[in-house]
Amino acid sequence: MTNPNTATHTAPAINILKISTCGKVTLPDDHTLTYNIGYDTSEKTLHLRITDNDTGGLFSNEWVALDDIVTTIEKRPTPDTSFNARIFTSLYKSQSANNAGFLAAALKAENILVPFKDSKRLHDMGDIKAFESSMQTLIKDKVSLHDVVAKRDAAKIKVRAEN
Repeated sequence: MTNPNTATHTAPAINILKISTCGKVTLPDDHTLTYNIGYDTSEKTLHLRITDNDTGGLFSNEWVALDDIVTTIEKRPTPDTSFNARIFTSLYKSQSANNAGFLAAALKAENILVPFKDSKRLHDMGDIKAFESSMQTLIKDKVSLHDVVAKRDAAKIKVRAEN
């Protein structure tokens, strides 16, 4: 029996549409990061998260809403200028120094961000509409890929319960 006075937190129902890899911002050709693109079925919003880093370095696997990413870019202090990944820091609860840069790398891989001139660390807004259109196809096809983060979390819970 559950205690009605105990608040429970439920994660959003995010359906994984795409699992892909990319390089870090400074080494884009060396695919060491794995990321997911998900669709919140109740809010009807797209989200991104990093799930793996093959070369070390801590990060958070929190989902970040595409709408929040776009708003952050549009509301940057100096509009119509290039920007670096640090603008995404506030989108995370966890404050790992790698979060913003890893997110920027995934966004570049999806052409949501494009490089500014010849710089690896400066970005411009890419073609959001093309990205959203490509995801709509996956949503309509009811794509639902395996959630490796949920599987890992379940395994951790099982180990804790056994101990």
